[in-house]
Amino acid sequence: MEPADDAKNKLSIEPFAAPEIQYDALRGTTTVVVQFVARNSRHVPLAEGDLDVTLRINRQPIDVEGLLQQDSATLAANLHVTLVLDTSYSMLTHSVPAFEPMLASAKRTLGAGSALYADRPGVFVWDLVWFDDVIYRPLQSTASLRWKMSDVERIPTPAPGSFTKLYAAVSNAIESSAAHAAEFGTGPRDQHLVVAFSDGADNYSWFDNAETGGQLTLGTDRQYRFFGAAPVTREDVQRQLGDHPEVQMHVIGLSSAVNDDELRSLSRAGHGAYFKDLDASKVDALFDQVIQEFTSVQSHGATVPLPPGEYEFEVIVRAGKASGSYRFDFMGGAQGAKLLR
Repeated sequence: MEPADDAKNKLSIEPFAAPEIQYDALRGTTTVVVQFVARNSRHVPLAEGDLDVTLRINRQPIDVEGLLQQDSATLAANLHVTLVLDTSYSMLTHSVPAFEPMLASAKRTLGAGSALYADRPGVFVWDLVWFDDVIYRPLQSTASLRWKMSDVERIPTPAPGSFTKLYAAVSNAIESSAAHAAEFGTGPRDQHLVVAFSDGADNYSWFDNAETGGQLTLGTDRQYRFFGAAPVTREDVQRQLGDHPEVQMHVIGLSSAVNDDELRSLSRAGHGAYFKDLDASKVDALFDQVIQEFTSVQSHGATVPLPPGEYEFEVIVRAGKASGSYRFDFMGGAQGAKLLR
């Protein structure tokens, strides 16, 4: 059923983080920064180039000299992406084998993150986990041996008889993502994103193989390690995501073998999205949806001289005939400037 015309012309504006309000006593200015995702009637996130954004204070458009440019350091936001890839043998058994398309799509996803930060302030950092019976991670021992995005496509082909230690691998990725956030600090606009891909239900995270481990080499130049894990349940991963709200998680499920409820529960616990298709030839399209999610997060703001008082801030977004908005009140023009409601 097609949406009604009113619905087609409605954009939903989802705040990605709480608005930031800062007062500069030396200049008498108040800076307001908003971060949001705009979605169309099909809930698809829209890219910045598709949108016309207007910012208003007390229903009046903000003067152009007050608007922050997109390359402003005030709008800087960092992106840290950890991919978690299922490399168990079942990835080769689809009517259209999914293993190599998954690796190519994963590489392209990282490329999209890098391209996003070619002309915006902030830093893009990526990490990689893959798994079957055990968990694998690159070794970044020296600068000359540091993994490149192109190395993702060189991950070894799965061997027959391997199982799926999904929860353990996801738990490891969340732990490292949270550690990265703690080490480098995280601002309210930063994204720490875990993207997990699997074509089958977890059937091995219950088994304790924590004593397993070793080191291998990819070709002659890239080293990686493998290790087992103590038992991990879905509930363990959900609690871990609850303990680390700075980590957002998207989940990609492929084929009818995955447990939708379990994978969807992980994405919900991680404040992310769940994408699924039964057709292994659609792997690229699934990763495209993830790319749309993290590249559509937008930051806008303004620095304006305001007398002390309460104000209403409004974001109006248009895409063709469709539009949407959201509003909030703030205290500005004095020390103690803050979001009110």
